[in-house]
Amino acid sequence: MTQSRSSRLIWLALPGCFSVALVGLLVPMPVSGRMAGSIGNMAHAPLFAGLTMLTLVLLQTMRPQRFGSSTWIKRLLLVAATLFVAGILVEMLQGMIGRSASVHDAIANGLGILAASAWFVAGGLSSSVGRRSLQLLGAIFIGLTWWGPIEIIRDCLKVESDFPRIASFETPIEITRWHFNRGRRGRTTSNVTDGEFALRWSPKDAPHPAMTLLEVASDWSDVETLELDIVLIAKKGAADGSQAVGSDTVASDASSEDSVKTEPATSAPAISNPVPPLATTPDRTWEVIVKVIDEDHKDSHPDVAKHYVTLRSGEPQHVIFPRQSMIDGPKDRKLDMTRIKMVSLLISEPGPGIELNVDHLHATLKPSGDPPTP
Repeated sequence: MTQSRSSRLIWLALPGCFSVALVGLLVPMPVSGRMAGSIGNMAHAPLFAGLTMLTLVLLQTMRPQRFGSSTWIKRLLLVAATLFVAGILVEMLQGMIGRSASVHDAIANGLGILAASAWFVAGGLSSSVGRRSLQLLGAIFIGLTWWGPIEIIRDCLKVESDFPRIASFETPIEITRWHFNRGRRGRTTSNVTDGEFALRWSPKDAPHPAMTLLEVASDWSDVETLELDIVLIAKKGAADGSQAVGSDTVASDASSEDSVKTEPATSAPAISNPVPPLATTPDRTWEVIVKVIDEDHKDSHPDVAKHYVTLRSGEPQHVIFPRQSMIDGPKDRKLDMTRIKMVSLLISEPGPGIELNVDHLHATLKPSGDPPTP
């Protein structure tokens, strides 16, 4: 293949690659979720590595420079810096057109550029050891950007394999299964009932802050109960008000004839490292709603299965949401136990200084010999 033909092919390939990159980075994703997002994140470094290598090879083909010369080095640095700045600008544009700008993606773009630069330099070395070292270095740069997304993909696959265990918060990455619309979250070693860690959620002082599990095994055909352990900790001054439990919306919904009856919560199992509650008003209580949502859910509050739990500061509760209550929960229809979509915990009017410790969210299954229940 002649040099002119090679350069023509590169000229054709380069605009195509840049077009694909712009479309992939700026057009809204047709799918969402951690799995799709992680796969997309894995593409950043190889994409920018390819763009960098094509650009460098094209320039070297059109205007050859001696390997290692000052002009050759300046061109290499200029291409790398230009593409890195372009990657940052693309991330900023993503934040303006509805996609989320990500520092992780910008770093991945930079590592892809470094990988391609290392491979390009390796091509000009006469030493086989030097070439292989730089080739390995470039592969390491790409691998660094894949570590986090691969861990998330593995966690996505565990959602089905771990069932009926739903959440135990033993790894930090497990928290990424949840969406917290208000408040701070993290893991804690206090009030643990399963493993070594529990979830610590400090909801904001808002009407109805919630934490929602966006990834859950969908087929609950054999589920008998949904259970979890929860402890509410009210910090000093949090329960000094005399406000009644819940908002008007929750109270009216709970009293409707189609709402789920509140089941008495059983005593919680022994917990490790319990957090002693600070001084609070003795009769102050909070209401938490456990929701189970299926794929047929309409965007309305009554169209979910709800279980109401009354909490007092420092008193552990083992919550049990029975199967039939889940099925009968949505208004005007039955919950489809074969197409479960989400599980959510909502606290009504928490006030300031409230912390929830949640652990051992799991389902119990019917005995294997029992016939399936609709």
